[in-house]
Amino acid sequence: MRPRGYTTPMAAGLRMTYKVERCSPMTERPKHSLLGASGAERWMACPGSVALLQELRLPETDEPDYTREGNALHEAAEHCLRTDADTWEIVGQTFHETVIDEPMALAVQMYLDHVRPLALASSAFHIEFPVSSPVHELFYGTLDFAAEHPDSLDIVDLKGGKGIIVDPDDNPQEKYYAFGLIDKHPEWPDTMEVRLHIVQPRGFSTLGPVRTWSTTVGEIREWVHDTLVPAMFRTEYDNTLDPGPWCRFCPAKLVCPMLTSLFGAASKADPGAIVNLNDQSLGRSYQYLQAVEFYIKAMKDETLRRGLSGHAPPGTKIVNKKANRVWSPGAADLAKAKFGEKALTTAEVKGPAAIEKLPGGAEFVREHAHTPQTGYTVALESDPREAVIVQTASEAFGNIAKAIQEIE
Repeated sequence: MRPRGYTTPMAAGLRMTYKVERCSPMTERPKHSLLGASGAERWMACPGSVALLQELRLPETDEPDYTREGNALHEAAEHCLRTDADTWEIVGQTFHETVIDEPMALAVQMYLDHVRPLALASSAFHIEFPVSSPVHELFYGTLDFAAEHPDSLDIVDLKGGKGIIVDPDDNPQEKYYAFGLIDKHPEWPDTMEVRLHIVQPRGFSTLGPVRTWSTTVGEIREWVHDTLVPAMFRTEYDNTLDPGPWCRFCPAKLVCPMLTSLFGAASKADPGAIVNLNDQSLGRSYQYLQAVEFYIKAMKDETLRRGLSGHAPPGTKIVNKKANRVWSPGAADLAKAKFGEKALTTAEVKGPAAIEKLPGGAEFVREHAHTPQTGYTVALESDPREAVIVQTASEAFGNIAKAIQEIE
């Protein structure tokens, strides 16, 4: 049976002969599902990526949280929660072949400080809890932390990444995990509140390292049955490859037929011809830029990896990164002795971000800081920033002329 709301659209786009293999009752399923939560953004938008990854025997994602250090943070957090320890006690200990240093310990402690009050206030809580559902045989995974309350539910996801800020708003990975727990409780009413938390201690966000978004049990159930599950079944017959932001963590970037085609087209295109594109063609091409940039980064990383292993690809070589000169030991004192005050820099007030970290700094920054207008840039329609209404010169002068006529 197909889930309610399921339809069978015509498959479109780039076709391949790959086939998604499903687990038989006698087959032990992999630790990470081909249709797991961490890759949901990708396979929901690019169904062909599932068969491609399976054919190439690649993991479902190369997201930073799947690297050794990310796994170490999760293992350390689980250890502390289960043993009621704080992270100062585990500095120097090894988790997932990684020694926990002080910065890593501080990151984990922020996570502990957030989830422990939730656990104390809950009727039941779960640590590294396996979830699954009969809505699809590949619906399974492990959530970081959940706390059940009489009238609400908290789902918390620890992110160890530094560069990519994760937003909890309508986050498919967190909604996936939430449903894995919700599905075990059919008695929970649709109106019950569900709070999705992202704890990302090492990534800078203007919203802070802990971000929360609220929804309801009913909204998550509807999303799973009307959106998620149809997307899961779609991967069984639709090999469409659709590039987008989700390509960032796809392990198949360098061998993806769609991305290699886009890169080839971009490398051979005439930049001067761009001004002749109509608005529709330019907008469609612009949406592929980000995916091509991910491909280029992956190519640079792979070329560096081979070069460092002693096998630099033809036409490339390993060189030192550019760096600014620094003083040798003892040179600073010699410079002050020789040049006096001329060798010293002038003290300046720290920026708003640094002042915000001081006691009482957050309130001071809110009152006295502002974000200046520095110009415009282009973003995709999916970007959360509000669009700017740009007025052309003819429109501006036309409005002025109209206002004058009305006065006269």
